[in-house]
Amino acid sequence: MEESRSFASKVRSELAEHISKGRHCRKAELRALYEGCYHKKQDEHVFSVLSEGLTIPQKCYSLLNKAYNANPVIDRVEHENRVSVPTGGSRILKDLMKDEILERECCKRAYLRGWFLAAGTVTDPEGHYQLEIVTRTREKALFINEILRSFDIEGKITERKGNSVLYLKEGQKVVDFLGLVGATVALMEFENARIVKEVRGRINRQVNCEAANIKKTINASSRQVEEIEYIRETIGFDQLSDSLAQIARTRLEYPDVSLKELGEMMDPPLGKSAVNHRLRRLSEMAADLRAGEEKR
Repeated sequence: MEESRSFASKVRSELAEHISKGRHCRKAELRALYEGCYHKKQDEHVFSVLSEGLTIPQKCYSLLNKAYNANPVIDRVEHENRVSVPTGGSRILKDLMKDEILERECCKRAYLRGWFLAAGTVTDPEGHYQLEIVTRTREKALFINEILRSFDIEGKITERKGNSVLYLKEGQKVVDFLGLVGATVALMEFENARIVKEVRGRINRQVNCEAANIKKTINASSRQVEEIEYIRETIGFDQLSDSLAQIARTRLEYPDVSLKELGEMMDPPLGKSAVNHRLRRLSEMAADLRAGEEKR
C-alpha cells in the first residue's frame, strides 16, 4: 500500500518515471546510472548495469533506446537484474564518458537524478532531514558535490564502510535537491511535512513556555502566601499599613491569580508593577522578622 512505502522509495519511483526530453540529458542520466551501479563483475569496456530491483534496469532500457536507438537486454544474473547492450555497448560507454556530456545545466540536473536513483536515499521528512548519495571513491563524491555547488547547494562528505558518502542535512538543501532533479511531487510532500513539523514544534515551544510561566507564577505565589502567613502569625495585619494589609488579605484569599488579576481586585485598582512592589515590601518585612527572631 502507498502508506507503507518509505519517502525515499516514493522519490525513486517518481524519478524512475521521469524521462528527459533532450537526448543529451538522457545520456547524462545514463552515465550516472552506470557509474552509480558499477559492479565488480562488469566489463569496464561494455555497457552493463546490475541492480537488485528492476527499476534501474528498466530506466536504463528506456534511456538506451531513446538516446542511442540501442537494443538492450534485461536478464537475471545470480540474484541481480542486469541491463546490457550486446552489440555496440563499448561505443555507447565511450560516448557517455565524454566531458561535454555534462556541460549543460539541464544535463547536470539529469546526472544528479541518475546518481540519486543509483545510489541515493533520503529520510522521511517527519524525522530529521538527510539526503545521501553513496559513491565508491572520494573523488567521485567530490565531483558530484562540485556539480551541486554550481546550483548553490553544497553537501558534506564522510567515509562509511569503505565508501564515500555525500550528504545534505538541512531541510532547505533537501528541498532544493528534490526540485533540481525533478521530484516535484515528493518535494511538495516534503514541504508539507516540514511545515506541519515546524508548526508543531512552534506550538510545543509555546506550550512549554506557558507551562514554565505558570510554574513560575505558582512558585512565586506559594512563596508570597508563606511570607504573608508568617507576618500574620508574628505581628498580625493590624501592624501593616492599609495598602499592605489589603494586598496581603487578597493574596491569601486568591493565591492562584496573576499579579495583573490581583491588582484589578484592589480598591482602587493597581497596576502590575504596584502590586509587585507591595508584595516585595511584604517579603522584605517577613525576612526582617525572621532575622530578628534568629537573633533572639
